Amino acid sequence: MRSILRDYKQARGEQILSYCLPIIVDGKVQGRLRPLTHESIDHEDVIKSLMEWRVAAGQWFATQFPPNEEGTRAWAQHQIIDMDDRILFIIEDEDHTPIGQIGLMHYDETAKTCEYDNLLRGRKGRYGNIVLHALLTLGGWSLRELGVLKGYLNVLSDNARAIHIYETLGAVEVQRTPLRKEIEGEVIRWVPTKDQPDGEPEREMVTMVITREAFIRRFGHEIDLDNGEGKTWT
Repeated sequence: MRSILRDYKQARGEQILSYCLPIIVDGKVQGRLRPLTHESIDHEDVIKSLMEWRVAAGQWFATQFPPNEEGTRAWAQHQIIDMDDRILFIIEDEDHTPIGQIGLMHYDETAKTCEYDNLLRGRKGRYGNIVLHALLTLGGWSLRELGVLKGYLNVLSDNARAIHIYETLGAVEVQRTPLRKEIEGEVIRWVPTKDQPDGEPEREMVTMVITREAFIRRFGHEIDLDNGEGKTWT
């Protein structure tokens, strides 16, 4: 099923519409998820958006650095396009204006697990709750197309907004990892502590998990789980 991820990332301009995932809210299309492709990362506006969103949300990443367009394009190529277990989608509103990003990584087609990552809202869309529904759309797609049975999320403990969104989706906390800050030039890294810290750690990484059963139980009536062959995945 990793071939599915490759197909989406190799889609060309004339094919892209068939690879976009509609974000449907109460029966109405409020936006779409457009895959980041080998072709699209050659577009300056795409790279600029990815860079600006990362700058704006830098505090919520375990590694913080001053990004630039060259580095962002290299990251998109080597860490997204070239990785066969990873995909990134651009969140667009109903006018197809890019407003953020969302993706998954570490897809294990044997265990049917993955990690949902890179959720960023770079700007407000016309529909205020589009990020939550973008997550629902990606979740439904990953269940339907990739057969995912369990998804993980890693989020910094002080990112209360993201944790609330994940809890709304049915994700539950399973682990907290104490972190310490390392500074090297302009790069800040929050890394796991080797020993149990005295007192409260500076920050923690919260690992959350959502199962296929929990997701379907909560949102099965809102998402399309038909695999295109008349079979509904349950």
